[in-house]
Amino acid sequence: MQKVSLKDIKTDPLAHELATSEATQPYLDCAIKAYCDHAVAFESAVEVVRNLPLEKRYTRKVFSALKWAFADFEDEYVALDLPHIPEPTRSEMTKELELRFQQLQILLQTFHTE
Repeated sequence: MQKVSLKDIKTDPLAHELATSEATQPYLDCAIKAYCDHAVAFESAVEVVRNLPLEKRYTRKVFSALKWAFADFEDEYVALDLPHIPEPTRSEMTKELELRFQQLQILLQTFHTE
């Protein structure tokens, strides 16, 4: 394991907004209770998540975003665009895609282990 300074951690610009949203609060509460090792409080927080309707679940939000992102995906259109996207924008997009690919792999691993 490698130590990383807090100042070296890069976050997505939307991360703070999403992490502090009302919809994310039950999940954040679970994480805080687990981190603080409060078993009773953690179980209570898990109960809140357990009782969330499907449309308010974090997993549903992720799948909805993926659905919208790829519903009309056409690699031929991307191939037409790429020669006309200048550097460094193209490199930034590539890095972003690589990060999202890693996140998607983690999501799939989570589904396969649950």
